[in-house]
Amino acid sequence: MSQQKVDQKKLDKKNRRSTLRKKKIEEVLSLAIVAVIGIAILGWVGYSVYTKVQDSASENATYEYYDIDTAAIQDYLSSLN
Repeated sequence: MSQQKVDQKKLDKKNRRSTLRKKKIEEVLSLAIVAVIGIAILGWVGYSVYTKVQDSASENATYEYYDIDTAAIQDYLSSLN
């Protein structure tokens, strides 16, 4: 082995802890980023489905209106005075 390779191995062995720590931090960060992106996509899809359901429910809703003749009640109330 050349002296350069020996020096490189010594340097790698010396910095092994910090290198492993950096790799672990990178893995955790990448997993956290993927989780945040996944949650954001899931929330967006859920919100989109919810709004579509609400829109279709409001379009299909039928309202029944009744006309009430209040003349009899008005006559009764005026006769009480």
